[in-house]
Amino acid sequence: MVNYRMQGARWVRLTVSDVLAELERREPALVDVLAGTTDRDVRAVWLAEDLHDIGESPPQALVVLSRAASRDAQGYKLDVALRRLGADVAGLVLQSDAPRPSLSAVALARREELSLIRLTRPADVTRLLTTVVRMLDAQLPTLLDRAMGVCAEVAALESEQLTDAALLRRSGAARTFGLQLVARDPRLTGIPAVLTDPEGPWLQREPTTAAEDALAQLAMWRIAAAMTRRSIETERAHELSLMSAGELLNQLLDATTEEGGPLIRRAADVGVRVEAWHQIVQLEFANLPALAQDDPVAGYHHTQTLGRVAVQTAAHHEGRWTMAPRAGGVLLLRSSSRPDGPAELRRLRTAAQTVIDAMVASLPGLEVLCGIGGSHEGLQGMRASRAEADSALQSARLRGALNEPVLFDAPGLSRLLVEWYSSSSVRHSIDDLMAPLAGLGKAKQKEYATTLRVYLENNRSVSRTSEQLYLHRNTVAYRIRRVLDVLGVDLDDPSQFLALYLACYASTMQYGSGGPLRAADRRPRSAGPTT
Repeated sequence: MVNYRMQGARWVRLTVSDVLAELERREPALVDVLAGTTDRDVRAVWLAEDLHDIGESPPQALVVLSRAASRDAQGYKLDVALRRLGADVAGLVLQSDAPRPSLSAVALARREELSLIRLTRPADVTRLLTTVVRMLDAQLPTLLDRAMGVCAEVAALESEQLTDAALLRRSGAARTFGLQLVARDPRLTGIPAVLTDPEGPWLQREPTTAAEDALAQLAMWRIAAAMTRRSIETERAHELSLMSAGELLNQLLDATTEEGGPLIRRAADVGVRVEAWHQIVQLEFANLPALAQDDPVAGYHHTQTLGRVAVQTAAHHEGRWTMAPRAGGVLLLRSSSRPDGPAELRRLRTAAQTVIDAMVASLPGLEVLCGIGGSHEGLQGMRASRAEADSALQSARLRGALNEPVLFDAPGLSRLLVEWYSSSSVRHSIDDLMAPLAGLGKAKQKEYATTLRVYLENNRSVSRTSEQLYLHRNTVAYRIRRVLDVLGVDLDDPSQFLALYLACYASTMQYGSGGPLRAADRRPRSAGPTT
């Protein structure tokens, strides 16, 4: 079996009558129409070497039997062959060697309106097939012109604010090639409309096996390129908007009082309403380094993806949401026109849980710590809510509360002290007071600061401090003497005692550093002084 199919253009008809007229012009009295109509469209030509090949012929094909197949087409065999052709075939051509068709075969062709044709004398089948192929091929320049026209139209329309469906329609691709923008259908041929999103809509059409399909593919790829570029530009603009707002939010939270004015003026330009009521949701990715296999590039990309998932999920809930990336996680700011009551807090907790679930679904195995601050007004309120969220996050870390939100009220911390600590000037004063400890090294700094805090919380009792920290009394006493000497503080002075106590308390609110020892760190140490 040999396939000589060539597809014609949709808008130029080539009928069986046209083919017969050309054959008559080339070789007069060569063909005899035995039955059926000659008005059917011819979209391909198909040579069947055997009667069994007939069922594989494409739609609207002019099927030509070989000499061997023609001799075999007699009696009931021809009847069966005609039934196998189906109603969408243009016609069947028998060689002159074929027996005269039976009356039943003629009746069947007439009923199906199928052209039943018999050559009157021996003919070169190759020349016959070539004649039809050239007639089909002659339509290709017109088809190519239309395909190029579609591509040129797409280029002209790219800069316009059109939907993908409008671009497909106005470019002429839907009319010319029957392209559709639909959910993927395996029965159709096509490609993703946005090449980076194979799960989205596809550009598809009814499958063909010839030249028109190749030119339709050309149009598909050009349209997909335009839709993909527009999708990437839209996503990039959205990401730049998020980055701009997130960067400004980080600056607002960390800025000094003097820097606040210019930042507030910029905030309105990126959609951050400083004068509103705010709540901070702090999210920390506890095991992200392990999931990224300690690859900083992979960790960065995971963080970017999780941030997008977080803000896109949060946007479906009440309030205006802004996302800012933070070290080891992200921060979400929820702004509203009024303070939250109990019902709003419950909805916020639900929203935070939804965000956590969405992030875990996007990166299976992720462990998230989440702290939620209270609702406060203005810039200072935003900073107070951040401090509360940090404290709630610290509580979640100590309790091992993974993948569930923890509200600030849950730790039972003093709101007054948290609001006090949210002042940038207070934080700078605390940093200055505790700065000398940095000279001891990071590990010693944490150990000494924790020992000092517990010592002060236990009313300067060495015994209770050693019991709580599982340390020897001599170790506690040595550390206290050492840290007081480094800081140059006299605890017998009430003002110095208060300043140091508040500084130690504030360390429990600092995200990512300081704070009480984790349960895993609370284990017996060797007796005797350590340095």
